[in-house]
Amino acid sequence: MFFEVLEKMTANDARAMAAHGVPQPRLSEWKGRRRIPTRAQALALATVMQLNFDHLERELTILETEADAKKNDGFAALLKTLQGQWHFS
Repeated sequence: MFFEVLEKMTANDARAMAAHGVPQPRLSEWKGRRRIPTRAQALALATVMQLNFDHLERELTILETEADAKKNDGFAALLKTLQGQWHFS
């Protein structure tokens, strides 16, 4: 959902994000998979794009854990647990 929403974001959406304190360069970093949003930025994204904040937060947690799992076995085990318990609809 996260990356799909970024691809569908219009110029008006980007301006709305800027009004919520998220500048265009940050959106570019998200699209380029160089960063993920902070919780406040995720809330702004959910608000502007009318997303379910809980689902967005779960997806972002999975993305962050996937990156950490590449470097740490403990996070790899956590990732298996999260993926098994969290379902997106």
